[in-house]
Amino acid sequence: MNNVGISNPLKLEKLKREIKKGGAKKLHIRSDFERTLTYAFVDGEKVPSILSVLRSSGDYLGDDYVKDAQALFEKYHPIEINSKVPIEEKKNAMEEWWLTHFDLLTKKGLNKRHLEKVVESGKIRLRKGAEEFFGILRKYNIPLIIISSSG
Repeated sequence: MNNVGISNPLKLEKLKREIKKGGAKKLHIRSDFERTLTYAFVDGEKVPSILSVLRSSGDYLGDDYVKDAQALFEKYHPIEINSKVPIEEKKNAMEEWWLTHFDLLTKKGLNKRHLEKVVESGKIRLRKGAEEFFGILRKYNIPLIIISSSG
């Protein structure tokens, strides 16, 4: 583990001792999904986000969703990538984008089956070792909380 930086080794050792003494009952893992549990690049190509895959085809949530989601992307993405937009304005625009998009996803009935179809498409790939990681969490009954800014 020479490539891992630990900012507070004493705190880490204390946490490890607490977990060994039974503190694992309170242990949970928080993670982002895209580009953390999944690859950012596959065969040299950037992997799209789940929302990008959903937006790419009416096969998932219908052509109306594709049209509406693309319109949101075209409105807000330029703000997201523009370094000249003041941070507070950008923050407000990004919040508005996601709230509007989440409302759209809800109205279009996004459900687990849609996400399974995205995974089955092969466009999203878990990182090497992810399934083993999930198995360890399952074995020790450790909750995994996925917090993702992209859906």
